[in-house]
Amino acid sequence: MSGDHGTSSKATGNRLEAGMRRNGKPQIFTAAELMAMELPPVAPVVEDLIHEGVTIFAGKSKMGKSWMMLDLAIAVATGGKVFGSRVVDQGEVLYLALEDNKRRLKRRINKLFGQQPPPGLHLSFGWPRLNEGGLEELDEFLGERQGIKLVIIDTLAQLKPKTSGRRTQYDEDRRAGDSLIPLAEEHDVAIVLIHHLREMPSDDPFDMIHDSAGLIGSVDSALVLKRQRGEADAYLYGDGRDFENPVELALKWDHSSARWAVLGNAEVYAMSAQRRAILDVLDSSDKPLGPKVIHEMLNAKGTEISEGAVREMLSQMAKDGQLKNPRRGQYVIPDSTEDA
Repeated sequence: MSGDHGTSSKATGNRLEAGMRRNGKPQIFTAAELMAMELPPVAPVVEDLIHEGVTIFAGKSKMGKSWMMLDLAIAVATGGKVFGSRVVDQGEVLYLALEDNKRRLKRRINKLFGQQPPPGLHLSFGWPRLNEGGLEELDEFLGERQGIKLVIIDTLAQLKPKTSGRRTQYDEDRRAGDSLIPLAEEHDVAIVLIHHLREMPSDDPFDMIHDSAGLIGSVDSALVLKRQRGEADAYLYGDGRDFENPVELALKWDHSSARWAVLGNAEVYAMSAQRRAILDVLDSSDKPLGPKVIHEMLNAKGTEISEGAVREMLSQMAKDGQLKNPRRGQYVIPDSTEDA
């Protein structure tokens, strides 16, 4: 841990014991010694999404990031599930609402949970920056509260050191993330850093994380909340060192409960949405249609898909029994009167 971020004896000791001798020299293991060690697996705090360690969670403004994270905080504090289906590991939670105020957060907790305070949910509306004592404060609090499973920092921009001009943005962001890694390891907690997406779009959602190079390189995992065309309100992408496979989920926002719910795998959901769009086009027609016409009508309705993909999907839907092709290159919905 760098001097600019202060020193935390517990966190620093954890990192030294992991890779260094107390005399400052590297500690060397044989492969056999490593294989003989009993090392507990990294525990998930949220099934398949958030593990112990440091996670950056990014999305554009006004997308519902804070609602999602507050719902997560309440779910972990009370136990059960979050996002409709994801199992959580119950424990105490520290929520640093650094861009919020007491009145707004009280109103939101009341909407999500009711008047009775969620047990084990600790809140703070102000915290020193990491290089101004914030790291030590966090270390001390986690040391005193052994039951903490999750720390949510909303937002990272309010906690990381201000740019000094002596280092590049990459180095500043890298050092901010690096300072929290040993803290999470020492106290066996998940630390989630809420951050923003840049405006410039990208095919890779993780490239859209603002100042992403240094941040992605320093944290254990990343989650990105992103809007796309389709019937889902948003898509959640997740990847990291403790993910067996990258996660892509379709999400739906419920205004009445102010909660996000997982609809399913994003690719499967997008495929089913495209199939529904094709069925809607054919249902609105009084005659069989060919791939070219269907493609044009889909694009006119805002479903962006190539003509080649439409042809392939129509063929597969016919094999699955969702469509019939009474004439070569023409498709109708089964039981339609136009089947000859």
